[in-house]
Amino acid sequence: MNGTEEIGCCGAYCGTCREYQKTCKGCKPGYLDGSRDLCRAKCRMKKCCLTRGRVTCGDCVEYESCEIIQSFLNHPGYKYGKYKQALEYIRTHGHAAFLKAAEHWTSAYGKYPEQNSK
Repeated sequence: MNGTEEIGCCGAYCGTCREYQKTCKGCKPGYLDGSRDLCRAKCRMKKCCLTRGRVTCGDCVEYESCEIIQSFLNHPGYKYGKYKQALEYIRTHGHAAFLKAAEHWTSAYGKYPEQNSK
C-alpha cells in the first residue's frame, strides 16, 4: 500500500505507535491481505470500513449520517475531537496530504499545516 495502512479507520495515525511498529495487530494489518478473518473482528467501525474497501470512515459517502462513526466521534474527550479533525482533513485534502502532515507527529494525532484561505 501507499502508507494508508497506517491510518486507522477512525482517523488515528498508527505510524507513531510503538506496538504497531513492532507487532501490533491493529486496525488493518492482516485484514487487508486476508491473513486475519474480518468476520471475527469485534470493532463494528473496522468491519464496516474495510468491508466497503475504504481507507477510513471519512472516505464513505455515508460518513455524516453513519451511526457507527458519529457515535464514536461524539464521545467526550480530546482524542475523539482530534480523530474527527483527522477525518475531516482527509475528506478535504486526501490521504497523501494527511500522511505528509503526520510525518513528524509523535502520537496518534497532531497539528496540520496552515492552509491559505481563498
